[in-house]
Amino acid sequence: MKNQIYLARNKTVYKGNLHLHTTWSDGSLPAAETVQVFKEKGYHFICISDHDVYSRTDEFNTDHFITIPGMERGGLNPVPDKDPGYHFGVLDDPTAQPVQPRFQHLERFPVPIPWEGDQSPQVLIDEMIAHGNLVIFNHPEWHLTRFEDMVNYDGFFAVEIYNHATEWSTVSSYGAAYWDHALQNGKRVFGIAADDSHGHDRNWAFPEYGGGWVQVQSEALTPHDIVTSLKAGSFYSSTGPEINDLRVEDGQLIIECSPCKFIMFKAFPLRGPFVGNYQNGEPLTVASMPVEPEMQYIRVECIDFDGNVAWSNPVFVADLLEGDE
Repeated sequence: MKNQIYLARNKTVYKGNLHLHTTWSDGSLPAAETVQVFKEKGYHFICISDHDVYSRTDEFNTDHFITIPGMERGGLNPVPDKDPGYHFGVLDDPTAQPVQPRFQHLERFPVPIPWEGDQSPQVLIDEMIAHGNLVIFNHPEWHLTRFEDMVNYDGFFAVEIYNHATEWSTVSSYGAAYWDHALQNGKRVFGIAADDSHGHDRNWAFPEYGGGWVQVQSEALTPHDIVTSLKAGSFYSSTGPEINDLRVEDGQLIIECSPCKFIMFKAFPLRGPFVGNYQNGEPLTVASMPVEPEMQYIRVECIDFDGNVAWSNPVFVADLLEGDE
């Protein structure tokens, strides 16, 4: 079995949010003010993902903060104005060679999108990719997405596994079960935590922004480097805890994290261990488990004493066995 480093403790990490809104759609603040509130929160990058309007905002980019072009494409519902429906995060991929022209700044798209059968979400995903974008399956729980959609549709590179804004409406913010359904059926997709924030009021006691994010290990803070790392899965998602290191060494999957109450190894089809210091309640900062060849994937959740979670991306066991006799 190969040794493999997925997150390295000595590499630079950049904090980012890939789902938020401004006054270009239904957000509360203009783009420039929204950028400022995320800078104040210590973020390094964001994607301004307004509803059905694409943004390219290089004017906000500095050596310490960048914006990645994108939007949220939605309004695709089998029954107009009813759920279930489909929203997709659309993120410019500067590493791609698009077969259609890239979308331009403030290019707007019609809503609702006509529903022409169960193939409609796939048509939309394919269209976004053709124009040089990555696609994220947004807030599946909030949109009452069918679990089989995780299998029936292809091309999305990630599932939104935490959506902070839906904590404020229907308390349906977690999508990890959808993620596992995709993984268990052979999809190689990653997990994204994000805000989906619309209100960016600094004075709120419980702010709607800054609740879910990604931490990306990247060679540099540029759109090209950040997106390259996202596509490689060189990041983790969080609502609080930090993952400092994740690697397979001598057949063991080892994780190092900020102090946590529990560490859960989510493995399939064999179950992974649930680790906690039940007797003395001491915080955990490291845990490990043996990697079994029969396992399809393993991912890790680190839960702190306030109930916040950090999610690793999956370790695909087949990749570790390549070349083994």
